[in-house]
Amino acid sequence: MSNDAIPIREPFASDEIRRLVRRMHGLRTLGLALGAVMIGSVLYGLAAPVSVWILLVLHGVAWPHMARMIVRRSDQPVVADQRCFMVDTAMGGVWIALIQFSLLPSVVLVTTYSMSLIAAGGGKRLVRGLGLMMLTCAVAALAGGLAFTPATGMAAMLGSIPLLVLFPATLSIILYRLTQRVRRQNHLLLKMSRIDCLSGLLNRRSWEEAVNAAMRQRIDTAALLLIDIDHFKRVNDQCGHTAGDEVVRQLGAIVRGVLRNGDLAGRYGGDEFGILLDGADAVVAERVAERIREGVACSLLERVPGMHCTVSIGIAQGHPGFRSAADWVKAADAAMYRAKLAGRNGFAVAS
Repeated sequence: MSNDAIPIREPFASDEIRRLVRRMHGLRTLGLALGAVMIGSVLYGLAAPVSVWILLVLHGVAWPHMARMIVRRSDQPVVADQRCFMVDTAMGGVWIALIQFSLLPSVVLVTTYSMSLIAAGGGKRLVRGLGLMMLTCAVAALAGGLAFTPATGMAAMLGSIPLLVLFPATLSIILYRLTQRVRRQNHLLLKMSRIDCLSGLLNRRSWEEAVNAAMRQRIDTAALLLIDIDHFKRVNDQCGHTAGDEVVRQLGAIVRGVLRNGDLAGRYGGDEFGILLDGADAVVAERVAERIREGVACSLLERVPGMHCTVSIGIAQGHPGFRSAADWVKAADAAMYRAKLAGRNGFAVAS
């Protein structure tokens, strides 16, 4: 007798609500149906009155569909489902009393609800739920004359097996899927925290970390390119920041297009970009720089017809003489300024 084990406190779009309601309904239908089989196997041996059987059918068969309607019509479906789950929990206590505390089914009910309560809300939800279950159990037991028949017959044992086996398996599948979803979301969040949203390249912190790692591992076989957009301030001033953003996006796309396996590119500043070329000698580095320079020079801004942009690029080959990543970047930066002094729209190699 189960409910969804996933607490959700965020507002949902309509499609999310539909998936939520559908999942809740399926789990509740399965759990209560299996619970009804187990409880029915005990009630049959106790020769329970017709009214108890009617209550069992209402709770085990009709209630899941009623709960679905309540949740779907609620403005707060998550809260509504949590309330429905507390109704399920309260009924768990009632059924323990009505089956006269038959040992195995009672343990299965308490265990099943405890698992759901912990999965849905942790220790606090467990304490509240078990408290409610004990209260309803006590009231139902007093109303029934405190009947106590803990012995469990073979029929009740067999009736308990489906719920005892299938519920933990179902809950495990749900939690596994949730874990996978959380991992994917965490991976996406980590990726988003490392990426500059405008250029699609690494942000400055992540790129500098890559440069530091390269200095420790393969500096002799790596080259660093520092790229600056020529007259970028003039682009923003004359054409607006929207045009400036487009220049950054286009340059990011051009840079991504020239990267090889193992290369890492990042947005170093507002109009500066860095590329770490893995396993690149001077010839390879100059070839990459020229492809970037040519790609930018041949690009047109869609929002500003007829406008061209250029870049100046500094190249610094890695060598053990650099004591820090800052020294390496500084060498590339000096080469980049030499390219600007030479007329821009070109590249220069650090001496």
